[in-house]
Amino acid sequence: MVENNRSPESSGGQKILILSRREVEITEVTGVVSFDEEEIVLETKTGKLALEGEGLKITVLSLETGVVSAVGRIDGLTYLNERTEKRSGLFGRKG
Repeated sequence: MVENNRSPESSGGQKILILSRREVEITEVTGVVSFDEEEIVLETKTGKLALEGEGLKITVLSLETGVVSAVGRIDGLTYLNERTEKRSGLFGRKG
């Protein structure tokens, strides 16, 4: 998606790049909590991050470099905390 010669570790913080609500690239990802076509939940250095939309597909997953890319219709991104997870039920409804 985005080509550069810098590693995510040297970039000075997490970056989230969204192109036309159809592609997203996220850095500083440490793991994938859950994913399906409507929601991808990632563990990042800054906390859990939920990507919501339709037809979501992970196209790049590199935990070595900390980069995840996905395509699909992107409706929103939310950083989750304990209160947010309980209120929205994001983890309770995924199988």
